[in-house]
Amino acid sequence: MRVFATAFALTFFTAASVSAEDGALTEQEIEGVQTAIKAMGCTVADTDIEAEGKWYEADDVICDRVKYEIYLDKDFKVLNKVKED
Repeated sequence: MRVFATAFALTFFTAASVSAEDGALTEQEIEGVQTAIKAMGCTVADTDIEAEGKWYEADDVICDRVKYEIYLDKDFKVLNKVKED
């Protein structure tokens, strides 16, 4: 039984670590990114926003019918806007 409990705890801890690394965002983070992108006159789906280390990445952002990747810092200021092919 103790082995099972230890294995379960390790599995739970590993899953939680992977989830955090995958960029799970809070509602406030998503709203902050959305607000910054809308202020630029652009749109992005919530599912296309990720946390990437010390910044946010928004994929498939549409600005004037052109698709971009936009990188924002933790204060939701745009760091870079890259046109996608």
